[in-house]
This record gives sequence, C-alpha cells and structure tokens, in this order.
Amino acid sequence: MVDLVCTPFADHVVRMHRELATQDAVYDLPRSKWFVPDPAGPDLSVRFHEHVAANPVGPAAGPHGQMAQNLVLSYLAGGRILELKTVQVNDRLTIPRPCIDATNIGYNVEWSQELRLTESLHEYVSGAMLVHIIRAGGFFPNVDLTGPLGAVIYDMSVGYDLAGIQSPTVRTFIEGMLDARAYVDRFRAEIPDEFRHLRDLDYPTRLSDTITLSTFHGCPADEIEKICEHLINEYGIGVIIKMNPPMLGKERLEHLLHDVMGYDEIRVNPKAYSSGLQFDESVEIVHRLDALAKTNGRRCGAKFSNTLEVLNHRKFFRPDNEIMYLSGQPLYVITLALTAAFREAVGPDIPISYSAGIDQKNFPDIVACNIKPVTTCTDLLRPGGYSRLPKYLHRLSEDMTRLGAKNIDEYILARHAVMKGNECGTGLPAGRDRLENGSHSETPLANTTSENTPAVAGWQNTTPIATAAAADPRYHAASNSAAPKRINSHLVIFDCITCDKCIPVCPNDANFTYPLAEQDFEYTNYAITVDGAITPAGDAQHFTTQRSMQIANFADYCNECGNCDTFCPEYGGPFIEKPTFFGSRAQWQEHKTHDGFHVERTTSADTIHGRIKGEESTLTVARDQASPRYAFSTKCVTVTFNESYAPLSVGMQPSMNAPAKVDMHTFHTLRLLLQGILDKKRINPINAR
Repeated sequence: MVDLVCTPFADHVVRMHRELATQDAVYDLPRSKWFVPDPAGPDLSVRFHEHVAANPVGPAAGPHGQMAQNLVLSYLAGGRILELKTVQVNDRLTIPRPCIDATNIGYNVEWSQELRLTESLHEYVSGAMLVHIIRAGGFFPNVDLTGPLGAVIYDMSVGYDLAGIQSPTVRTFIEGMLDARAYVDRFRAEIPDEFRHLRDLDYPTRLSDTITLSTFHGCPADEIEKICEHLINEYGIGVIIKMNPPMLGKERLEHLLHDVMGYDEIRVNPKAYSSGLQFDESVEIVHRLDALAKTNGRRCGAKFSNTLEVLNHRKFFRPDNEIMYLSGQPLYVITLALTAAFREAVGPDIPISYSAGIDQKNFPDIVACNIKPVTTCTDLLRPGGYSRLPKYLHRLSEDMTRLGAKNIDEYILARHAVMKGNECGTGLPAGRDRLENGSHSETPLANTTSENTPAVAGWQNTTPIATAAAADPRYHAASNSAAPKRINSHLVIFDCITCDKCIPVCPNDANFTYPLAEQDFEYTNYAITVDGAITPAGDAQHFTTQRSMQIANFADYCNECGNCDTFCPEYGGPFIEKPTFFGSRAQWQEHKTHDGFHVERTTSADTIHGRIKGEESTLTVARDQASPRYAFSTKCVTVTFNESYAPLSVGMQPSMNAPAKVDMHTFHTLRLLLQGILDKKRINPINAR
C-alpha cells in the first residue's frame, strides 16, 4: 500500500483554518515553530532568475515538495524558493519500500514523483493557492506577507530525457504550470461557503517559469544540451542543470570520502564516473546554454548536486536494490569541492544553486558564496522535521547582524573581507568562529572596495569555505555513526511513549495524534448459535489504554518511506502498527492486504469500517436516538448493543452456517478509534472534512 492520494482543495481549506483555530497549528506544525519574518531585521531577499524571493532557502526537489501540504509546511517554516519534486513522463514507477534511510547521514532509493503527472499539477496548484491564502489570511499577525516578506518562487524540476520532456503529458504539465487558470478557477469554485471570502483572492496563475533539470545519472552531454535548448526556445524559461558528484573525478572524490572523512564502508558505483556528464563537458555546455538563454532575457546555470550513486552495503533497503543514493554530511563536502572547482573554471557570472547536506550551521556559508537558492532535504527528515528550517534563517540573520550587513549582498562582501583578513586561520569558514563564539571585533564593511562586487566576492569565498568544510570533523564518519536508540517495547494500536518524533519526521504529515480518555474496563466475548441465540463466552477480559493522546496514520499521505520507523524509539514502525485511516472506502477496500480503517459520517450516524489482522468488521453508532446504539457487523453476524454494550438484537448473514464468536475486543477497538478520531478537540485529516 503505497498510493498517495490527492486531497480535495476544499478539505485543505477547511482543515487549515479549523486546525489553526483549535490547536494553533497547521498540518501538525505548531505556530510556535513557524518562521516569522522580522520586518526590522536584515533583508534576506534574493533574486533567482528574474524573480525576487524573500529569502534563499527552501526544500530540495524530493519528499518535501510533492504534495500540497508539503508546500504549505515548507512555506510556514520559512521556505521561499520551493523546488518542486521532479516529474517525468514515466509516472507509474514501482518504488521499493522502505525508500529513505536517514539514520545518521542519508540514503534513498526513491528519486521521482509518486503521483501521476496530472496529480502532481493538481498538488502544486493546490499548494500554491493555500500558500497564497496564508499570505493574505492573517496567519502572521503584524507581518505583511502580501509584500516582500512573503515573496515565494516555485521552481519546477523535470527529467529525464528529451523524448520524455517533449511528450504530450510532460508538455501539458509544463504548460499547466505556466498557465494554471483552469485549475485555479476550479479550486476557487470548490471553496466552501464558510470561507467564501477566499474565492475573491487574486491567486497566481503563472506558478513557475523556471526549471531545474534533473537528468540524473547516465544522461549524455548532448542529450542534456538538447533538453535545455528545447526548454529555453520552446518556453522562454530559465534553466538550471543539476550536476552529478562524480564529475569531481574518482581520485579526488574518493580521497575526500575515504581518506579525509573516513567513510571506508561506502563504495561509489564504478559506472557513475563514466556514464554521465563529465566536468569539462559541463563547463562548455553551461557557457553555451547561458549565452542562448540570455538572448531570451533569461539565464542558464548549474545546481550542485544530485545525490551520489553508491553500492548498497546496508540492510535497510531490500537486497535487490544494488544501488542507493548518498546524501547528507559527506555529500556536503564532496559537492562543495565540486562547486568550487566548477566555479574556478566558469568564473563568477554563471548562476549557481546548491543542495547537498545543508543544515542550519552551514547554510550561512553557502549563502556567503553568492549561491541561490540553497535547498535542503536530508536535514528536514530528522527529528523536528520542518521546524528545523527556521533555525537556518535565524542563524543567517544573526550572523548578518553581527557583521553589520543589512542585506545578502553586504553579507557576501562582509564574509569575503573577514576571510581576506584571517585567511580562515581558525580552520572554520570565516565568520563561523564569531557565530559560535560571539566575537564582534571585526568591522569588515569598512574594508570593502568598490571593485569587489558580491558576485566576485561570493565566487572567491567558495574555495576557502569548501577547504574548511573538508577539515571540519562534524562531516566525518566518526561524528556520524550513531543510530537512533530503541527501547525494549513494541508498538500496538493503542498507547506508545507518545514522543511525537514520528509526526514531524514525516514530510507528508501522514502521522497525527488524536485524543482519547484513558480506558480501564472489563468485557466478555459472546457466542452466537446458528438459530441466533447470544450468550457470554469465556472469562472476563481487560481493556486498558494509558495515554490521553494516541497516534494514527493517514494512508492517503503515507508512502511507507520508513522514516518514522527510523526515529521511533519503539519497534514495529508507526506506519505499520498504528491504526491507518483511509480517506475513502474505495481505497480501504482496494488495499485488502493492509490492516486499516475508514470512517464515514452522516447526519444520523457514524460508521467505522475496520480490518484487523485481515478480518473485516464494521461498527455504526446511531446519533439520532436518546442514547447510543451500536451496530457491530462481522462476516457472519450483526449485533446491536445498547449504551452499556449489552446485546439487544442479532442479525445473521446468509453465509453463517456454524456458531460464531463476537470479539468484543475488536468492537471496543473500533468504538474507541471512532470516538477519538472524530473528537474535534484536535483536528486531523479525517474529522476536518
């Protein structure tokens, strides 16, 4: 069961507003963990192609840029350049599960969209409209996000070959991003009357006119150039080419990986060095394509980098996955070395963007290299999830303030002046020693010269920052070998230590909490004869829950990536052992091999369909009577119970030809799940509808 399902736009609007009103959060991200721009603080804005974004950070093309709620969460956390997940013509990939291993560094075996192309367009338009509602809807009191502080850019990511990009389906996707009026009009009409004022907002219809090309590993140079020529000439858009780490060369890459950082167990796929774009080819291609783009008033640049193709040496992924893709801390050092080498070859004028092992500590360093955007992925898969992103911007603002820099250009110049003054003598990237130790002694702005532009200063900053990164022990194997700790406990449907780690580490917000009063009662099962007589069967048993907050999983948002299991202190995996709720009965029925539940609500009754250990049953609670009546149906019988759970009547299914048992543990499980999920003291994807 790995199908992602698009949520109707109306449901998103309702949930977002009700959750904010009820628990001061949106998609389980508390307001206290949002990034609140400071109008009086340094100006963090940057220009990407010809557009302005309020700051240079956002999610990389990956699990944080695929669904509507991903875009909302990224925006609330401070992302202002959102790189959407890569799409391609083959949108029916079979992706192994689990597919993400962020135990300490980062590996994955998932690298393209998990939605159909039409669904991806649906989600991107939906997410952009929800972000626009946030900008205009007073989510940030006393901060005007309709202006520069809220400016956001959506960057498309497409692959993987020319034929696919020229196909009708990919053309339709790109054209839909360039002109989304049809989707916007449809979603506008879906907004419920309760929020009718939102129908009149001026939603953006040109969602994106920039593309980061992700040809991944093995695409030949001439194919890459033809793809970019097609995109530039056909659509008149700016293009960034994502580069591959093996361009650094086997000797230098593996020296950094093994000798410098000590990751002796990692072996690069030997084919990766010869199968893709080579360094010299990349330099020539980018110069030619940038000259072509300039004729249309646009630019062509390079992004560093794709993940690194390595041999599967771990037990996390299925053994038939011979190749996995490295990210995180070691990739930061390798990619930054490649970035420095490339920039030395092309000069300061070529636009550069970056994504490899970015976190709050190194983010200011990359900004100081005049690189934009700076996108992140692996770090957001760790405990805290999206709430880790505001720290990037706070740290950058703090360093800018200490250096007296009022904007990003001044910050680049300031960092350059400091590096010229101390030549990185501390072994840290210039400026980080002050950031960590609180020194305010330098006044670099006074030492800058008029001929030293931000472009040149950032270009010159890159090599010393890359050199210092390679020497920094925090990127080395010795600092990145620990695994999340486990306790001697196994997850079950109810109760766990409720540490909430599984909720923020899920990029899609698939895990959520629901309230449930603690339970402690006895029950007895029942036996039913073929003539309909019902009698107690067996000894009394005990039903207990000990937590006032329980955890569940929303199947429509869960792709079984495994990340919540990585960081859960208990065994079993939240996405496996915690109750899984499907958004539709059709989805619940389709996935018969997966235990799970579906809830339906009418004006007179609430119903929960359940599958527990493969056995299906249904519980309907009538709300149109003075006291509750519970109709519990299995494949053999339907028994109606009163408010005290005593049987009132028995109805037998035609298939019943032998005595049957009524499992009251299942009855009470369904009853309590229904009660907790529909309790609107806490909004979730089920009860928000």
